Amino acid sequence: MKVLAIETSTYSGGIAVSEDDRILGEYYLNMGPSHSERLVPAIDRLLGELEIEGKELGGVAVSLGPGSFTALRVGISTAKGLAYSLGIPVTGASSLEILAMNLPFSPFQVCALTDARKGELFAALFRTAAGGVSRISEDAILSPAGLMEIIKEETIFIGEGALLYRDFLEDNVLGGEAIRICPPYLNYPRASSLAFYGFKRFTEGHADEVLGLAPMYIRKPDAELTAKGRQDDRIGHN
Repeated sequence: MKVLAIETSTYSGGIAVSEDDRILGEYYLNMGPSHSERLVPAIDRLLGELEIEGKELGGVAVSLGPGSFTALRVGISTAKGLAYSLGIPVTGASSLEILAMNLPFSPFQVCALTDARKGELFAALFRTAAGGVSRISEDAILSPAGLMEIIKEETIFIGEGALLYRDFLEDNVLGGEAIRICPPYLNYPRASSLAFYGFKRFTEGHADEVLGLAPMYIRKPDAELTAKGRQDDRIGHN
């Protein structure tokens, strides 16, 4: 089965195509302001280089976040459009779980962290082994102080959030004596890992409803918060 994977949860996004347990090709994409203009042409280019037609794809895997709301919407809309038009299954995945897949065979628990802005972090705990990734905790949004409360054992931290809060982690989590922070090149979820995740899901008979697929909103988008704030202001002035 050939699987197309679309990962747009961070600015270092990507796409990949796998066939069973092999990666056929992978692109990294700078998911900046022009992400909506780059994604579809990049998919067309990758499929063209691999000499694969859309009708040969057996499924689409896409990151649901947490991450950049705007970029996630673009990635998910693209995945839904392809799945619907080609009549193939689609599955969504947590970007934190895909990030944890960068550390197979870890002897320690893995804490995946991405920047949630506003002084907060998207976080989840995992264990990784030959069989894949298993969850210890659900995806959550935490302050750095809140993160300290869930770290009770030796941990490997991975993700751009770990780099951003490196000094804090080294100074505060378990006294800095039992933490490990991944090097920069491991700190972004990979589309190739997402492709393997999708292949496993599809071969186990799992898929998501195309129309119901949506970004993971652990915290409401800024636009919604702004609108609510204006509404509250109006109520307060009545």
